[in-house]
Amino acid sequence: MPRLLAMPTIGLMAASLAVGCATATRRQMDRTIDESVRSDTPESRREVHAELIRGMIDSGQYYAAIAHVQAQVQQGGPTQQLQLLEAEARRRLGQNTEAQAIYRELLKSRDYQADAYYGLGLISAKTDLRTGVWQLQQAVQRRPADPDMRNDLGYALILSRRYREALNELATAVELEAGRAESKARNNLVLLMIVTGDEPAVRRIVSETGMSPETLSGLRRRAQTLAAPAPKKPPSSIKPSGARS
Repeated sequence: MPRLLAMPTIGLMAASLAVGCATATRRQMDRTIDESVRSDTPESRREVHAELIRGMIDSGQYYAAIAHVQAQVQQGGPTQQLQLLEAEARRRLGQNTEAQAIYRELLKSRDYQADAYYGLGLISAKTDLRTGVWQLQQAVQRRPADPDMRNDLGYALILSRRYREALNELATAVELEAGRAESKARNNLVLLMIVTGDEPAVRRIVSETGMSPETLSGLRRRAQTLAAPAPKKPPSSIKPSGARS
């Protein structure tokens, strides 16, 4: 483990920026909490705190998010919304077993069932692509206008080499997320076009969106990895039928 004193200057700058960002987030939280105190209903106060926790997750403060979830549970009792936020934070921390347990509990919820399938699908796709695709499909079926769910399903379908299905999901996601500054679905759609050899479509999308050469080069490198055939087992590792171990 590198010693703190050996941290290069650029690392110190990054650390200072991170601390500054976290401090700004806390100040925003304090202001929002002060406003929520004046609210008339417990429901609105819970919603304010949930938004604050969501902001922590989005800014990478996963441990803090879990701590605030626990504090809210102590103050007002558990809710399905708090369960989902905790599952999201734990999933991003790599605490998959804990996150899966919460997601499975939320499968019983009508309001958060799509989110539960989505979280389970993202976890499963890393080790069991077939199950991950199925779970992501369940999420999309329950929330068909969510661009992030369709984008991640489309990418999982690319990994599964189910390119026709991937095209439908990614094209839909691109249109649903129109107006976003950064379009992950657009990048994945270009990736799909490269993998399938549709260069006219690649050029058209690049021209229409102004995609940078650096982004396109990165997608081409990724496509080469995806298009590579799966490694075969060497013949020596395969025993003839009836052979003794």
